[in-house]
Amino acid sequence: MAPAFEKNCMQKFIVIIFSLCFLYKPVSSQDIKKENLLGKPWNDNDGNFINAHGAGILHFGDVYYMFGEIKKGRTRLVPGQNWEDYRVPAGGISCYSSKDLLTWKFEGVALASVTGDSLSDLDTGRVIERPKVIFNEVTKKFVMWMHIDKEDYSYARTGVAVSEKPEGPYKYLGSFRPNGQESRDMTIFKDEDGKAYLIYASENNNTIHVCQLSDDYLSPLNNFTRILIDQRREAPAIFKHKGKYYLITSLCSGWSPNAALYSIADSMTGKWENMGNPCIGPGAETTFEAQSSFVLPVKGETDSYIFLADKWNKTDLPDSRYLWLPLHISDNKVEIKNNWQDEDYHWETNNELIIDSIGVLPYTILQYSVNIKVNDSVLKGHTYIKFYDKSNRELLAYKTNPISSQTFVESGIYTEAPPYTKYAKIGIASDSLNSGSLYADSLRVQLNIGEPPEKHLPECNLDEYMKYFWNSDTIYNETILMYSKSGMPAMGKLLFKPDHIISVKSYDLKSQFHIGKDYFVQGNSIIRSAHSKMTFRTDSSFNLHQDLAWYNLQSQWIVVTYTHHDKWAGPIPFFKGDRLPLLMTKLKAKLPVKIIGYGMSITRGQDVSSYVNLSPYMPTYLDLFVRQLGKNYNHHKIELVNAGLPGALVSWGATYAEKYINPIHPDIVIIDFGMNDFWRYTPEEYKGYIQTIINKVKTENPKTEFLLISNMDFDPSYILDTDKFKSFYTANMKGYNKILQQLESSGIVNLDMTTLSDTIYLRKKAKDCISNPLHPNDYLARWYAQSLTAILSR
Repeated sequence: MAPAFEKNCMQKFIVIIFSLCFLYKPVSSQDIKKENLLGKPWNDNDGNFINAHGAGILHFGDVYYMFGEIKKGRTRLVPGQNWEDYRVPAGGISCYSSKDLLTWKFEGVALASVTGDSLSDLDTGRVIERPKVIFNEVTKKFVMWMHIDKEDYSYARTGVAVSEKPEGPYKYLGSFRPNGQESRDMTIFKDEDGKAYLIYASENNNTIHVCQLSDDYLSPLNNFTRILIDQRREAPAIFKHKGKYYLITSLCSGWSPNAALYSIADSMTGKWENMGNPCIGPGAETTFEAQSSFVLPVKGETDSYIFLADKWNKTDLPDSRYLWLPLHISDNKVEIKNNWQDEDYHWETNNELIIDSIGVLPYTILQYSVNIKVNDSVLKGHTYIKFYDKSNRELLAYKTNPISSQTFVESGIYTEAPPYTKYAKIGIASDSLNSGSLYADSLRVQLNIGEPPEKHLPECNLDEYMKYFWNSDTIYNETILMYSKSGMPAMGKLLFKPDHIISVKSYDLKSQFHIGKDYFVQGNSIIRSAHSKMTFRTDSSFNLHQDLAWYNLQSQWIVVTYTHHDKWAGPIPFFKGDRLPLLMTKLKAKLPVKIIGYGMSITRGQDVSSYVNLSPYMPTYLDLFVRQLGKNYNHHKIELVNAGLPGALVSWGATYAEKYINPIHPDIVIIDFGMNDFWRYTPEEYKGYIQTIINKVKTENPKTEFLLISNMDFDPSYILDTDKFKSFYTANMKGYNKILQQLESSGIVNLDMTTLSDTIYLRKKAKDCISNPLHPNDYLARWYAQSLTAILSR
C-alpha cells in the first residue's frame, strides 16, 4: 500500500504514453495531429488501441503491414524468478495495414493463440514475442519468425509460420533452438541479394548469434556467428545503409529501459564494431524510456529511417505504448533524436491550459503525470485534474503542489473518480501573477488501475466459502503456506485438528495432492513429502533480518478441505442489527438498499484472486458479503458501491467524504481505513478523521448508518524488534481498534478484525492468511465477509 497520493509515490502504476515522429516524404509533419504526438494512445481506423507490441513492418506492394504481439489480460508477476518477470496471457500476433504509416487498419489476428493446451507453443500460458515477416520470392510465401518461450524463459526457441497472404492467417510450423542454441529476443533481416538472416540473443542472453536462413526461409543453416560476445544485449533491430550493416540493441535489464547501442559490420556474419549510443538529447540514457523493436527505411530517402521502439509498462503490459522516431545516418554515424522534446512541441501557457479531456467512469482509479517547468524562478505552476458529470458540472478537483523548477520535473495525481463522473480534464495552471511561461510535456494517463481487463466467474463454491469458520464442522479450502525451516520438511498448520481430510489442492484448485504420496497429517499439521509437487517456501527465501522486507505469496498456498469437531476459542462475530434499525427495516421489508465501502486497498479487494485475475477468481469481501446478505434476506435490491482507493489514508477519506459518499445517499457506509495510517496517525488523530467522515455524511444523509472495520493486523514479522518505531506502529493499530469499539452507538457498529486476525495468526501463521505483509488472501478475506454477514444476520 502506498501511503500517499502524489505521483512520485506511486511509481508502480506508471504507464508510458505514445509519441510519434518520423520522416516520410508523402507525409508532412503537418499531417500528424499534435495531440497524438503529445499524449494520446495510438488508435486504428476503428478507434481501437493498436495492439502490436515488439512490432516489425513488411512493405509489400504499396502497403505497409505491421505485425506485433497482442498483449491483453491481467499482468502478473511469475513467481520464483530472480528478475521482474511480468507476463500476460499470450494473445497471438496481430496484423495492421497502412499506405501512409499514419492511419492503420486492423487486418485481424495473423497467428492466433490457443487456450487450454499447455503442450502447445501457442498456448496462452506461453510467450509469443517480437514477430517479424519477410516475403520469399521463390516460394511466394510470407514467412513469420518469432520468439517462443515459457513464462520463465527456460524454453528459449524460435517459431516459424507461413501464409499465402501478407495479412495471414499464418500456419504455425513449429519451434526449435537454432543449431541447438538458445534463442530469445530476435529479429530477421532480408538482404538485397535475397538471402535472409536470423539474429537472436543466446547463451543465457550473454551473446548475440547471427545465422543465415535456408533458401525457403524456414530453417537456419548449420553454422552461426557469435557477435557482441558477453555483452548481454537483446532487442535487436537491424538495417543496411550504403553497403554496411547496422544493429541496434538494448542491454538486458528486464522491463526497465536503458541506453541503446549501435554496432556496424561490413557483412552480416563478419566482425561487428560497437559505436556507442545512437540516441541524442534528454532521455538518451534510457532510449527515451523505450526499447528497440525495428528499423524501417523511409521510402524515397537515402539517409533516413524510422526507429520503432516499445515503451513498456511492466505492471500493466497491455497498456504499453510505442515510440517512433527519425533515425539519420551521416558518415556512418547513427543519430536518433526525440524531436518532441524540443521546446516547440511543449504545451505553453502563462495562465491556465487544459492538456487533455478523457472519458472516465465513476469510482475509476486513475493516475496521470506530466512534466512541468517554468521559465522564471519567480513563477510557480501546478497540474490538476477536474471531474465533470454529464451536464458538464464540476464534481471534484485535485491539484498538485506548486512547482518553480526551470527544468522539467514530474507532477501528477493518483486518485479515483467521484460518483456520476462522465469525464475529466487534465491541465496546468500558474500560481503566480508574475509574467512568464509555464511549460508541460509528456502527459501519461492510466485508467482503470487494478481492474482486470476481463472478468471471470468464480471457480469456487461461494456458498461453501460463506459457511462460518467458527461454527462449521466442515472447513472449505483453508489456505496453508507450506514452510520449511532450517532444511526440515515443509509444513503448515490448520485452524482445527482434522477428523477427515476431504481434499488438498493447489491454490488454483487445478491440482490435487494425495495423503501418503504428497503429504501426511500430524495433529493439525500438514507435512509435505520429500518428492511432492506441492509449492512451498523456505525460511531462507524470506529476508528475515531486514526491517519492512516486502514479499509476495500470491497463489503459493495449498488449500485444505476437512471435517473437525474442535470448538473455536476465539472471538465470535455476533448480530448487531438491533443497533442499525433503519437498515434492518429496509432489509426485512425488501426495500432497495445502498451499501458503500469507503476505504483503502483491502476494501477494494486488492490481492484476492479475482482482483489479480487468477483462479479461483474469488470475489472481494464486500461482494461476498452483499451476495450472502441478499440470500439471507431473500433480497434482490441490494446495491454495492466500492469506493476503496488503494493507498488511501483516513485523512483523505475525511477530506473528500462528502464528494464520494453523499451523492450516493447510502443506507450504510462500511468505513475501512487503517493499514496506511498506523505509520503516522495516533489513535486520537485517527478517531478525529473517522468522526469527520461520519459527521460529513450525516449532514446530508441523516438516515445513513455506519459499520466501522477495525483493520486486520499486519504480519507480526514485518516490523523487526530493532525498529525504533515498532511500539508506535503496534500501539496505533491496537488503539484504532479500541477507538472504533468506543464509537459504537445507535446507528454505528464495529467489526473487530484486529483481534480476529491476531487470534488466527496464533493458531496458524500470518503467512497462511495474507498475500503480502499488509493484504489478506482469499481465506482471510472470507473472514471479513463472513463476519460482516454475521453482524447483520441472525
